[in-house]
Formats: sequence, C-alpha cells, structure tokens
Amino acid sequence: MDVGAPLASSSGVPRVAARLATPPFVLAGLVALSSLLQTLLAWRRPTPGYFPDEYMYAELGRSLLESGSPLVRSENAHFLPLLYPLLTAPAWLWDDVEHAFRTIQAVNAVTMSLAAVPAFLLARRLRVGDRLALATAAVAVLLPELLYSSSLLAETLAYPLALAAAAAAVAALERPTLRLQLVMLAFCGLAASARLQLAVLPLCYLLAVVAVGLRDGRLRATLRKHAVAVGAIALALVAGLGAAVVGTVGIYGDVTAYSVEPLVAVRGFGANALVLAYAAGWVIVPGALIGVALALAQPRSRAELGFAVFAVAELALLLVQASVVGDAGRVQERYAMYALPLLVVAFALYASRGWPHLRAYALLAGVVATAAAVVPLAGYAAEGSGQSVVLAALRHLEGRLGDVGLASLTIALGASALSAVVLAAAYSRRGFAASVALTLTTFAALATTSAAFAFQHDARTALRTTFLPSDPSWIDAAADEPVTLLVGPRSTRADLLSTLFWNRSVHHLALLDGADRPDAFAVLEPAVDGAGRLDLPAGLVLTDMHGSTILLRDAERVAAGPTKTLWRSDGGPQLELLAAGRYFTGLMATDGGFRVWPSEPGGHLAGWLELELAAAGTTPVPFVVELPGRRTLRLPIPPRTSKLVRIPVCSIGVWTAGYSSGSVGIVHGTRVGLRSSEPRLVADPAACP
Repeated sequence: MDVGAPLASSSGVPRVAARLATPPFVLAGLVALSSLLQTLLAWRRPTPGYFPDEYMYAELGRSLLESGSPLVRSENAHFLPLLYPLLTAPAWLWDDVEHAFRTIQAVNAVTMSLAAVPAFLLARRLRVGDRLALATAAVAVLLPELLYSSSLLAETLAYPLALAAAAAAVAALERPTLRLQLVMLAFCGLAASARLQLAVLPLCYLLAVVAVGLRDGRLRATLRKHAVAVGAIALALVAGLGAAVVGTVGIYGDVTAYSVEPLVAVRGFGANALVLAYAAGWVIVPGALIGVALALAQPRSRAELGFAVFAVAELALLLVQASVVGDAGRVQERYAMYALPLLVVAFALYASRGWPHLRAYALLAGVVATAAAVVPLAGYAAEGSGQSVVLAALRHLEGRLGDVGLASLTIALGASALSAVVLAAAYSRRGFAASVALTLTTFAALATTSAAFAFQHDARTALRTTFLPSDPSWIDAAADEPVTLLVGPRSTRADLLSTLFWNRSVHHLALLDGADRPDAFAVLEPAVDGAGRLDLPAGLVLTDMHGSTILLRDAERVAAGPTKTLWRSDGGPQLELLAAGRYFTGLMATDGGFRVWPSEPGGHLAGWLELELAAAGTTPVPFVVELPGRRTLRLPIPPRTSKLVRIPVCSIGVWTAGYSSGSVGIVHGTRVGLRSSEPRLVADPAACP
C-alpha cells in the first residue's frame, strides 16, 4: 500500500474499527507502543554509564527535591538547563536508588515517544498526506537515538521539545498569529531549558522569517507580522551575547575561550554529517536533500519554505556545535540528533511530490555511497563511541566479525545496497518507492538499535559487575551517617561516579595528591599533617581502592566492595599507608610508590612493609624499590609462585619510596607486572640498621 495515499474509506468497516484507524488513535497507539517497548528495553540496562552526565542529573534531581537548589555534592552546580532534573525530581521520593532509576527510565521512554506527535503535526502541516505523516511519526520514534531513554540524560526530554519547537515554528511561519508565535517561543524556551545547545532554535526561526519575507518581496511587512517573536528573539540574543562575553554560562565555562583548529572542525563536521546519515537510516538521505532543495527553490507553500530554511539552519548549527564543542574533531552524534526527525520529514516532503528528479536522486545516492566507502567509520570508532549510537553498533559488529575495518566496510556496503533497492523501486513504480524506503529505514534503524543496545548492555554489565557488589547501594545500607569518598592516584571516573550515583549517603568527594578530578563539580582537597591526619567533614570515610591501596590507622572496616572500603574512625581519619599503583585486583602497575605515616608528626617509623608478590609468565619479573637515601632494593620475583617481600621502613616522619617492575601485560589501561597481596606494616626496630 502506498504510504503517500490518503486514508482508505471506512465504508463497510465497523464503526469502532474505523474510529481506531483514524490518525489520532493510530498516533496514540504509536506513542503507547513505543513507550512500552522503550521501557522494557531500558529496564534491561543494569547501571548508568554516560558519566559524568548521568550522575550530575541524578544529583541535581535529588537536590532540587530535598533543598530546592541545584546542588552537586552539597555545593551549587552553576548549571543552567534545569528542566530535565526538575521533571525527574519526584522520582527521587523513592528511598531506593534502583526504584528511582527505573522510574526515570519509564518517564524517559514516554517523553521520547511523544516525539511522534510533533513529527506527525509537522508532516501534516506540510500536506504530505495522513499516511505519510503517520509513517514519519513512526520512524521518528524508531530511530536508534531513542536508546537514550534508558539513560538519565536531558536528551530524552530535549528530543521531543526540539521537534515540537520546529513544528510550532513552521505553523507560526505559515500563520503568524500571536498565539502561534507564543507557542513557538514557549517550545524553544523549554527546549533550551532542557539542553542549552538548543538555544539556536530561535535563530533558525529568525532566519526562516527573513527567507519568507524575501521570498514574498515584503520583508518589512513580514517582520512586523512576526514582531512579537522577532522582538523576543532579539532580546534573548542580546542577553545570550552578554552572558557569553562575561563567561556566565555555568559549568560550560567561558565560551569566548573556546578555540578549535579549522581543519579539526571541518573533519568533525564531515564525520558527524556522515554518522547522522547512518542514524537516519541512510536510504532516505538523498530524498531528504532533494526535498529540502525543492522546498527552497520551488516551495508549494510558505510552510514548505519556512520548514526548509529552519531545517537547514538547525542541521548546520547543530553540526557546527558537535564539531567544535567538547571533543572537537570526533563523532558527537548525540549533540546533533535533534535534526534527525527533520530529515525524515524532508524525505516525506520529497515523496509527496511523486519522486521527481530521479537522475539527481541517483547521483546523490552515488555520492553518498562513495562517501561511505571513502570515509570508513573504523577510525572514528577507534577514537570512542560514547557519544554515538551508530559507532556503538559498529563496535558490536566488530566484536562479531573480529575486525573493525571489516565491520565498517560491511555497514557501508549494506547501506549502499539498500539505497540501490530504493532507487530500483523508484524507477519501476514510484508510488511504491516511499513504502520501500521507509520499510528499509525501519529495518536499518532496528538493526542499529539492536547492535548498539547489545554493545552498551555488555559495557554496562561489565561496569556493574566489576566495580559494584550485588547491592550497588551497599554504602547506604551500611552507613548511619554522612560519608566522604577519599580518592587516591589512578582512580577511574566510571568507578567513582557509579559509586556516587548508587549511594546517596556519600556527600563529599576528597582528593589526595595525585588523584584526578572525575568531573567539574565540588571536591575537597584535604590537608594531611605529618601523622596522616585528614581535614575532612565528620562522618564515615570511604577509601577508593581502584588504583591505590589506602589504609587508615586505628579505624574499623565497616564494609567493603570490590573497589571501596568503608571506615569508621572515632578520633578522625588518619592515613597509615598509601600504595599508589596497586589495583583492586591485586595487580601492580609497572611503576608506583609507597608512603607511610607515623602515629604522630615527626614520629619514628621502624618496621617492615610486607607484600606477597607473584609473577605470571615463564621468566622472573624484576621488582626494584627506590628507598630513601638513594638506596635501591632489587628483588627478582620467580614465575608461577609467590614470594614474601619485606621492605625496610625507617624514617623520622613520613616515609616514601618508589618502585618499578617488569611488564607482563596491559590491564586497567596500564602496564602491569606483578600481583600483590594487600600490604601490611609490621613494627620491628631491627628493620632499622
């Protein structure tokens, strides 16, 4: 059946069935079905993984509920787009973090699925026919980007709001009534309140107003008709430029300080455009481009022209943002995803014209296929897939095929083959081509979604099983007072923020010398005196054991997880030993160091630092300790056995020593050589000569 044809007559069909077949009921069914499927898919995700964003939104939601202020770790986050944490704040009425997490995922699924409504309204306003408009709405909620509904990210709310802003903008461009202009401004404001980058949407509307005015030959009259919207946008632009000049954009810092290499930005622009084509289902891209071109050159209505200008401006501005902000030059599909439904609408616009200019369509399909072959995705996937659903799907295919280059080639050839099928259908029967194209787009979207979900599910499962115990909120269960997380060198952001997300009792994050910040929010940098006493808030101390072993003096171990230990110290936390480079698995980096504190400042240390060391492989692994006073202790560790190593600790005041060892392999992202037991101090005056 031709999706571009009008709805069939209901004659002879029972009245209830005919009513259920009307666009409002079909649209409601699409939203409900998408919400259900997205919720079920989201609930299979074991833990958050987009850090620091998911932790940040969780903290903001909790603090807005409990204090009414946007706080992260008890300090103002200086975060401007607060609409998403405001929406999700009620979910944190659950004391159980798991229940709150799953509730928010369900809310995300519903909000993203609601994008079907503005997609349908926008396509219908462009007069593409109800069937094609409904097909457009269905594709809008089948795109791989809906996987974000499983994550605590503002994209889940910004996606439908951005599309609603586009639909309202086209409506206001066609009929510039005061009500429609206010609706457009409201949706643009809500979208920017969800994702600050969507503050470009009013600028897209302004460009469309100018284009419509120039097309009609009545620019001044057109601007007067849109005076309310144009005036509000002008004021917003002045305020935005003022904020940019003084650098008051919250955690995004001073926007005037951004600098990007032009070639890097161009590379990023091209890479993001290519990945967006894959995310859109690929086969609709040539038709979407021609549809936009025809709407610009030969618009059938003011709405078509306004949509084309708005869509081109939004796509270009979002691609520029994705190419220059954050990891410039890399694929950041997540930042430009809001333009994807507009590509689907543009394709519907082209199909509604009867597939004209097939030669140009064939040429564009060939150019796009050539770009896919010449610019493989393998290199971009190697740089990271965290901001791209398409690259996550590629990584999954890589795991199946064993080679990322082969996976990239397979995707490119598959996309080109699907384009050839659509082109053949268009030449043989144009009225059937839209059905073929949208069916293949649906197939491509579902395949990408399935592969990306599998890759992300495996990664999240590994994160949870590696860093968290069976009860991820184990600290909340064990703590009866506020907790401070004490971080040493060689920590990992995903590990730290996973712990912080799942445990609401952890109120502060304290960094020892050499520890890296996991995010841009508040941290403590505690003073450490000569006896290892830490200047920390009252409460329990949670030591991070990911890449360093931290032992406290005269403290009780309350509970422990794979990478963390919870301590209670009545006299205040006091460091006894730090072994930087000893990972929670027992593996030791090939370089690191030890530090031991006396019980009192300037106190005498005399004893042994004992470790059971074991070496893998078939040859001895050297272990060298650089002692104070330029003394060196060389201890070869025999293979396939363990050896007790005793390092003399003799000092007035704090004792430090460095170590190095041979390399056996790469684990934890670094070279490792030996496996060690937890170090222990044994007092013995005989250790000092």
